[in-house]
Amino acid sequence: MTLAAYQFDAALGRPAYNLERIDSILSELTPGDVDAVLFPEMCDTGYDMATIREYALTWGPDHLATLQSLAREKRTAVLIGLSERAEDRIYNTAAVIGPDGRLVHRYRKTHLVSIQPIEEHLHITPGDALGAFDLPGCPAGLMTCYELRFPEVARTLTLGGIRILFVPAAWPLVRVDHLTTLLRARAIENQVFVVAACRVGTDAGTRFSGHSTIIDPNGTVLAEAGDAGEAWLRAEVDLGEVELARGRIGALGERRVGLYDLTG
Repeated sequence: MTLAAYQFDAALGRPAYNLERIDSILSELTPGDVDAVLFPEMCDTGYDMATIREYALTWGPDHLATLQSLAREKRTAVLIGLSERAEDRIYNTAAVIGPDGRLVHRYRKTHLVSIQPIEEHLHITPGDALGAFDLPGCPAGLMTCYELRFPEVARTLTLGGIRILFVPAAWPLVRVDHLTTLLRARAIENQVFVVAACRVGTDAGTRFSGHSTIIDPNGTVLAEAGDAGEAWLRAEVDLGEVELARGRIGALGERRVGLYDLTG
């Protein structure tokens, strides 16, 4: 497979403009050249709670129509972080559009940032299901940004059979070392491919980290962007590397599950 990520700088509070830009970026692809492309978190509104509350979009039947058409034309899965307004609630949502143009999955971020001054949990409603879905020939999963701090999420997805973990993010530059460490840790401990698309630019005083990354099941970085500027990342991957890595180091099969239950 060819996996790709686009490191994006959203214009704060301009969802129509941002979505038109993403359409233009996808238009650059050659049909069949990329199997899946990931964009960062909250690509439509930008990542600022007051702005998200004002500009979060309601998803109608045609909300993703252009993205779906481009996915079908380019024969690529498109994964993208977006706002979602549903009645009186706002969700931090990642959409998965298959290479046939169908909306395959909608993942609502389940673990919300409580760190000041962001305090996402005061403005956004958490989802109540993890992000497991199927791409053609490959089970995959999603976790969004801050959720990297919850290894249980990645482990649960792994035990459910995923081979690729996609991570849309709007991570602050001040903690970029946490980002790069956690991304490699999730790949190494679960022996899966990890694809992270991270924001660049600045919203409401928060400068974002960049460092979008593609990592193999051994923790080897296959592609990485810098901390500034939009950029494409691509990597050719062999999904058989997942089984090879697990054959060399059998830690997943050596877990002693009975020791981990702290409820009793």
